[in-house]
Amino acid sequence: MSDRRLPPALAAAVADRVRPVDLGAAAARLSAGYRANLPSRRAAPDAAGVAAYAASRMPATYAAVTAAFDRLAAARPDFAPATVLDLGAGPGTASWAAATLWPSVGSVTMVEASADFRALAADLAHAGPPALDKADIQRGDIAQPSSLPDGPFDLAVVAYALTELDLSAAEQLVAALIGRAGRIVVVEPGTPRDYRRLMAVRQAALAAGARLIAPCPHAGPCPLPADDWCHTSVRVERSRAHMRLKGGTVPFEDERYAYLVLESPVLAVSGDENGGRILRPPRLSKHEIVFSLCRADGTLGEAHVASRDRAAFKTAGKLGWGDALPDSFEK
Repeated sequence: MSDRRLPPALAAAVADRVRPVDLGAAAARLSAGYRANLPSRRAAPDAAGVAAYAASRMPATYAAVTAAFDRLAAARPDFAPATVLDLGAGPGTASWAAATLWPSVGSVTMVEASADFRALAADLAHAGPPALDKADIQRGDIAQPSSLPDGPFDLAVVAYALTELDLSAAEQLVAALIGRAGRIVVVEPGTPRDYRRLMAVRQAALAAGARLIAPCPHAGPCPLPADDWCHTSVRVERSRAHMRLKGGTVPFEDERYAYLVLESPVLAVSGDENGGRILRPPRLSKHEIVFSLCRADGTLGEAHVASRDRAAFKTAGKLGWGDALPDSFEK
C-alpha cells in the first residue's frame, strides 16, 4: 500500500502558500458550497476559495486518489504509465498522486477550467518531480469531450470532477476517454447520489467497450439493493493547521469515496481471478473473519475464514474494506 499522506514536498508547498488562519471565512463558504452540491467554480470562486480548498481538501482527495491507484497497481503490477491526463485537475492533486506512485511518469497534462486553480497547480508543481514541474496545464471544459487532448495517454484520471457535471456529460466524458487512454481512474465522493451516478457512468463505459478492473469483479448489474451503495473509506491524517481550518478535534478524518478503474479493450491482459470485492469492514471474532462480498458471478455473499486455518487467517487479517479477496478464499 502506498503512503497516502501528501508528499512532504507538496505538504510544505501548500503550507508555504496557504495561511489557514486567514482562510476561515473562505473555508466555511467552501464547506457550505459542497454540502449544497455546488460546483467548484461556485464553492471556490476566487483565490481565497482555492487556497481554502488546498488547505482543507487536498489531503483527503490525495488519499482517496492514491487508494484508487493502489487498486489499479495491485491488479496490473506491470503497469508503468509514462503519460498522464488529469481532467478537472484543480490544484493538481491527482497528478501529484500519479507521479509519486509511478516514477515512470514523464509527461503530465492537466485540464482545468478555473484560472485560480490552474495558477495554484502551476505554483505547486514547481515543488514536484520533473514531470510535474514541466506539466502542460491547459484551460479546458471537461463537459465538452470534443475539446479534450487527443492523446493517447497511458493513464487518465477524473477525481472529484464528474460530480459537478450533468450526468449525460459525465457519461460522455468517460466514454470518450476509452479511445484516449489505456487505463482510466474515476474517483467520486462516497455518497448514495454519486454512487448512483457512477453506476450510470460505468454502464456508458462498458457500452463503449471498456473493461472493468475495480471495484466491480464483474460487468453485470450492481447486485446491491436500492437502499445500499458501494463505497469505501481511507483514513487521512490531519495537521494542526488542517484541524483548525476544519474545526476538528481529532487528528484524523475518514474520507469516504467511490471509484471506477477501467481499461481499454485493445490492451492484452490475462483474465482476472479473484474471490470478489470486500464491501464492508470485515467482522472479526477469535474464531473467524467474515467478509461481505460482491462476487465475480455478480451476486452478493460472504466468505468465512476460520482461525484454525492459521495461514489463511493471518493473510485474511491483512485485508480490509475495499480490498479484493484472493480467489483461494472462495474455493
